[in-house]
Amino acid sequence: MKAVKVILVIIGVVILFLGLVFLIGGRPNTGAVMLGISIFMIISGLRKPKTRDVVIKRELELSGDIELESMKCNQCGGTLSSENISVRAGAVFVTCPYCSSEYQIEEAPKW
Repeated sequence: MKAVKVILVIIGVVILFLGLVFLIGGRPNTGAVMLGISIFMIISGLRKPKTRDVVIKRELELSGDIELESMKCNQCGGTLSSENISVRAGAVFVTCPYCSSEYQIEEAPKW
């Protein structure tokens, strides 16, 4: 895609030069048309592509009454809060504020 834009600018500069030659040479209509085309080509070649911001929003709807369980550190037994939990690379990690241990939460099978 970048090579196409470079070629577009180069061709636009060549046509710009030819348009100026036609204007000086006594062909104002042809020169003006060539100047217009060349300016359009140069601007199109130098313009940056538009970027789009993508926002991903996830919501979780739970049915029934849900109660939060208190979490305790596996190493020292200290009480953990939601500020001690982080998600990295799709995995849930816990950092204990008391003993500074860090481990990944693994969900135990429900059977």
